[in-house]
Amino acid sequence: MKFQYDRRQLRAMCFVASLAPVTRLLPKAAAQLAGSASWLAPLCALPPLLLFLLILTSLMKMRREGEGLGEVIMRRSGRTAGAIGLALIGSFTLFSAGFILRTGAHRLISTIYPDAGPLFFMAAMLIIGTIAALGPVKALPRASRVFAPVLLSVIVLALIFSLGSVDVRNLLPIKTQSAGRVFISGLAVVEIYGAVLYCAAFLEDQSPLQGRRFASCAGWLALICLLLCAFCAVIIGCYGARLTSRTLHPFFSMIRDVTLTKTVERIEALVTTLWVLSDFVIFTLLLCTASHIFRLIFGFRPEKGDVRALDMSNGRAVIPLCAALSGTAALLMPTSEHVMRRISQLIVPCASLTILFVILPSLLLIAKLRTPRGVP
Repeated sequence: MKFQYDRRQLRAMCFVASLAPVTRLLPKAAAQLAGSASWLAPLCALPPLLLFLLILTSLMKMRREGEGLGEVIMRRSGRTAGAIGLALIGSFTLFSAGFILRTGAHRLISTIYPDAGPLFFMAAMLIIGTIAALGPVKALPRASRVFAPVLLSVIVLALIFSLGSVDVRNLLPIKTQSAGRVFISGLAVVEIYGAVLYCAAFLEDQSPLQGRRFASCAGWLALICLLLCAFCAVIIGCYGARLTSRTLHPFFSMIRDVTLTKTVERIEALVTTLWVLSDFVIFTLLLCTASHIFRLIFGFRPEKGDVRALDMSNGRAVIPLCAALSGTAALLMPTSEHVMRRISQLIVPCASLTILFVILPSLLLIAKLRTPRGVP
C-alpha cells in the first residue's frame, strides 16, 4: 500500500496540537499548586510520560501494516473488550473536542475580542474542522509539518525577547517539601502529551511500520519537556508565581508589551491568532480519532488514501455525526469561569490519565492473555 505520512509528520502534528492546552494550563495551574518551583513541573512529567510510552510501544508492537491502535485493540483484545475500551476512549475524545471548541473561543474573546460572543468562533472552528476531517487524513500531519516550525519559532522568540524582564529570584526557593506538588502539577503535561500520542497512534494505519518507536519518541518527549521547562521559567521569572497563578493567560500577557525594533507593538494579537492553528489541529485530530474509533466499533474499516468529502459510504456518516455531538457538548458546557476551570484542571486530566494508565494498560493485558504462547 502507498503510505500517506510518516512518524516525523505525526510528531509534528502532536506538537502543534499540544500548544493550545499547554498555554492554557501552563504555567498558571502549576503555579497555583507548586508556587515558585512550578517551572520544574515539565521535567517531573518525563518519567510518567516514558512509562506511558512503554505501554503504547508494547501495544503498537502487535501492529500489522495498515493498522492503527484501534485496529490492534479490536484484533488482539477481542471484539467485546476492544469495543468497550474504544467506546470509553471515543466518548472522552468527543467531549475533549467540544471542550477545545469552547476554550479556543474563550481565549480569543478574552485576549482580542472582549465584546464578542463564543458562538461565532465555535461555529467557525467546528465547520472548518469538520471539512478537514471529511477530507483525506494525510492533510493534517502534512500541514502540521508546516505549522510546527512557525509556532516553535514564535515561542522561542517570545521567550528570548522576554528574558530581559526575568527576575531569577522569582524562581526561588525550591524546597524539598514542594516536590510532591511539583510532580502533581507536572501531570498536566503527562495528560496532554499522552493524549496527543495515543490519538496519533489511532491514525497510524496510513503510515509505514517503523522500529525504534520508544527510543525516538523518548528523545522527542525529553526535548519537549526541556522546552516547556524554559517556557514556564521565563513566565514565572517575569511575573512571579503569585501573579502568574492569577493571570488568565500568562503567556499572551507576557508578550503583550513586546516590541520589535520599536515599530511593531502589541504583537499578542498576531500570536493569539496564530494559536488558532493549534486549535484547528487538535480539534481536527480529536474529531478524526473519535470518528475512526466509532467506525471500527460499528464494524467499518476506515479507508486509506484520498477520499471525497461528500462520500458517506463505509460509515463516513459517523464523521459529521461526531462533529455534531462535539458541537453540542461545547454549547452545553457552562459559561461559569469556576466550572470551566474545574473541568480543565480536574475532570479532563483525571479522565485522560485514566485512559493512559488504566484503560490502555488493561487492553494491553487482555491482548497479552489472549495471545497464544510464542506469538509476538
